[in-house]
Amino acid sequence: MKSRRWILFAICTSLFLISLFYRASNAIIAPDLSRDLNLEPHDLGLLGAAFFYAFALIQLPLGPILDRVGAKTTMLFLNVVAICGTLIFASTASLAGGVLGRALLGVGMAANFMGTLKLLTRWFEPEKFASLSGSVLALGTLGSLAATTPLALMVQSLGWRGSFYALAGLNFLLIICLFLFVQDRPFDKQALITRSPNQKPSLPLAVSIKRLFSNWSFWAISFSLFLRYGSFASIQSLWAGPFLIEYLGFSHVTAGNILLMMSIAFILGSPTGGMLSDRVFRSRKRVVILASCITAVTVFMLSKWQGTFYPPLLGCLFFVFGFFASFNQVSYAHIKELMPEEMSGTAMTGINFFTMLGAGIFMHGLGGVIKYISGDLTQNGHAYSTAFLICSVALFGSVGLYLTTRDSKKWI
Repeated sequence: MKSRRWILFAICTSLFLISLFYRASNAIIAPDLSRDLNLEPHDLGLLGAAFFYAFALIQLPLGPILDRVGAKTTMLFLNVVAICGTLIFASTASLAGGVLGRALLGVGMAANFMGTLKLLTRWFEPEKFASLSGSVLALGTLGSLAATTPLALMVQSLGWRGSFYALAGLNFLLIICLFLFVQDRPFDKQALITRSPNQKPSLPLAVSIKRLFSNWSFWAISFSLFLRYGSFASIQSLWAGPFLIEYLGFSHVTAGNILLMMSIAFILGSPTGGMLSDRVFRSRKRVVILASCITAVTVFMLSKWQGTFYPPLLGCLFFVFGFFASFNQVSYAHIKELMPEEMSGTAMTGINFFTMLGAGIFMHGLGGVIKYISGDLTQNGHAYSTAFLICSVALFGSVGLYLTTRDSKKWI
């Protein structure tokens, strides 16, 4: 029993890892995509955003599907969709094929985190859920790390198309492992984790949505995350790559090393933000506001960066950006604590929709900005400066929104 659930944990965490890899992969291969598919900046923005648009839309029906169909079946089906998307993306010769492939990838990866959390509630004791879900998030973020220097080295050896064919093969192996070794619930009924006797039954979906939409803090947190994660994801998952490679002139591997700093920082920052929120500030609101201010200043500094001098300092800026951007996860605890326990899942899924939608709109929109100002990825740095300034202003705007929220800690 114990060995089976840890096998489940390893397989599901690996699927979440590959989801984050796909999410961040376009940054390193953006110049290759632009060249091979003859893409302009706004095309590149659409290509990157397609993943997030599809991912966001599938969040709306995902919760009920997981409850009714089961996590295993849902994850199996959607990961098959993801493999189809990977193969289409790797073989495409046009923007349309690339957008279709990335959109299918977004749909296919949409259940790998929520499905994993659903399985953890069935296989592990309730008092272990918080630490286990945090571990899944931290380990899964290794996928973003792998989408930096390791992907750059893989692209040098196999090309970007060959790299994605290899990833499709890895995804297929994980699906087989999921099919063979994972069940929705333990076979041993005595070991089945049941609902706590104090836990209230779930509210009807319509009632939960009405309560959620009538709460101002939900909207403030949602639109704040829209701005914060939209800024972060658009830089991490796409525009940092062309900025470093095409404009500043770094090699793919050097750019990968700099982006690696951001991913490492994100892994370190995720538990740090939670610890600061729980034990030091004893506040969700204060930690998010502090982190948002620091990321806004950091992105403003990046918008003024010119030339290839002293890459370690540039790496430090990206490290600070990634570290404090990871504090976004505190907002999920914030909304969960503001809402009744029986509708916390709906609340977290609700703000997750705005989170992923922000990533798509920012990525797509900044592509249009760069196209309007520069025409391509290389002509002048003013386009990147403007794009990063927009992100900085958005981050400061998110601070203003968050100031209007009600903190969930009663002693604050």
